[in-house]
Amino acid sequence: MKRSTGFALSLMLVASSAFAVDAASFSGTWKENMEKSTRTNLTSYVNEIKASGDTLEVTTTTNGPRGERTSSRTYVIGREIASKMPDGDEVVTRAQWDGDALVIVSTIKEPDGAVESKERWTLSADGKTLTKLRHSHGPRGDRDETHVLEKQ
Repeated sequence: MKRSTGFALSLMLVASSAFAVDAASFSGTWKENMEKSTRTNLTSYVNEIKASGDTLEVTTTTNGPRGERTSSRTYVIGREIASKMPDGDEVVTRAQWDGDALVIVSTIKEPDGAVESKERWTLSADGKTLTKLRHSHGPRGDRDETHVLEKQ
C-alpha cells in the first residue's frame, strides 16, 4: 500500500509540474490571430519574448495605418519598472503572478492625463496560445481588448 501511495503522489507531482507556468513559458515568437482577437486598426501584431529568470524582454512589431512599428519593453516579475514609451511618455509598470496568470499593471503619463492599464496573460494547456486580456482607463474612457496570440 505504501509503495502504490508513494507512486501515486510522485505521479501527481510530475503531472502538476508539467502544467506549471513560469516566465520561460512565455519565451518565443507569438503572432496574433486577428480573427480571434478584439478588432483594432492593426493588420498584424507580433511579440518576440525572451525570458531570463524573472525578466521578460518583449519586442512588439505591429503593422497598421501608420506603417510598421517596433517597440521593446522589459518586465521584471515582482518589481516596479519606470521607463519611456517610444513617443516619450513616461510609464511605470509592475508584473506579478496571480496563480498561473501573469498580471501587468501600467500607468502611462500622457500630456492629457494618466492612462492605467491591466493586462492578464495566460497560456493554453498545450503552451501554444497566449491570451492577453487588457483593460485600460484614461481621459478617453475605458477600453477592453482581447489579444489571442499563437506560438510560431
